[in-house]
Amino acid sequence: MPSGVVRSDHPELADIFRAHGGRLENLSAQQRRVIAAITRCRTAALGGHVRECDRGCGYREISYNSCRDRHCPKCQGLARVRWQEARAADLLPVPYFHLVFTVPDALHDFFLVEPRFAYGLLFDAVEKTVSEVAATPQRLGAQIGMTAVLHTWTQTLLYHPHLHCIVPGGGLDVSGRRWIPSREGFFLPVRVLSAVFRGKLLAGLQHAIACGKIAADLRGLPVAKLLRQAARHKWVVYCKRPFAGPQQVLAYLGRYTHRIAISNHRIIAMSGDRVTFLYKDRADGDRRKPMTLPTEAFLRRFLLHVLPPGFVRIRHYGLLANPVRHERIALCRQLLNVAPETIPSLPHENWEQTMLRLTGEDVTRCPRCGIGRLGTIGDIPPSAVPPRPEQRAASP
Repeated sequence: MPSGVVRSDHPELADIFRAHGGRLENLSAQQRRVIAAITRCRTAALGGHVRECDRGCGYREISYNSCRDRHCPKCQGLARVRWQEARAADLLPVPYFHLVFTVPDALHDFFLVEPRFAYGLLFDAVEKTVSEVAATPQRLGAQIGMTAVLHTWTQTLLYHPHLHCIVPGGGLDVSGRRWIPSREGFFLPVRVLSAVFRGKLLAGLQHAIACGKIAADLRGLPVAKLLRQAARHKWVVYCKRPFAGPQQVLAYLGRYTHRIAISNHRIIAMSGDRVTFLYKDRADGDRRKPMTLPTEAFLRRFLLHVLPPGFVRIRHYGLLANPVRHERIALCRQLLNVAPETIPSLPHENWEQTMLRLTGEDVTRCPRCGIGRLGTIGDIPPSAVPPRPEQRAASP
């Protein structure tokens, strides 16, 4: 197969990296690790196993291992489902609100230069903003809970760091003995949230410079100038209307928590040195439209969204903070006069059992005879040979 040519049926992100990733220069070690994981995922490079029908029909298939990297579009489905089920016991029978906190363009360069520090400061500023405004007696006067998820992209893969926050509509009073509900259809004023958020994030950056945690000049970027530019503008914070119910919250959380910058199904063509993918045009009623970019530009846009190694992009605060979550949720249910949630404990499952339980699809059934079961008859050791496009395994 000629270099740069990919099967036309459905190009994947891994195909594009295999064909063109070697031309990219000036990448970080973490970006190179992510590229290696994505290109090797479900190929001979990671090894796998051979499965065969136990009824003797002669059917045999090879299943390659997954990379399990959180940036890989093939490895999020099962992780999302398991995370979603684990959160089911935390839901309360109250309205839930979706808040979005956006970092202004003037600070984007700083965030790109110091992502670990900047993202951590963003989480901290948002948590303190929502908690303090909610605790103000004239607003809500309650201790609230919140789940925050970091996203850094737009539909066209441009850099756009922001936090999605899912918040129950209400909280505990100071004594912890009474549930205070939010007003119907309203949580907190976004103008107040915006002003407080701006003050806290800018103050955090200024304090970090004063304490020497970050340099006043980063690779030629005068941070003080960026802060002055950012302070001149209103910051975008908005609150979407409340969800229809707790189960809708759960489905929504699952979509957001394990989303990556682009999924394989949005990539529709790769020809020569150009990639075409679909995006939603927010200015045109979310109509899906194609966009074509030079391959290197497409890949570099994707790599903007590689997170620092070990960085936690899903965080829980207040009533939902990990150390107190079970105790606080039980108390909230008691104050809301709701019976304790009984979530049946699920046995440890492999991915085949999880898929069968959730979708009814039995991936262990032999596709040839329809009667036998596929069982592992041998392992395949990892291969040092770089995978070819035709060696890839499709997403389940």
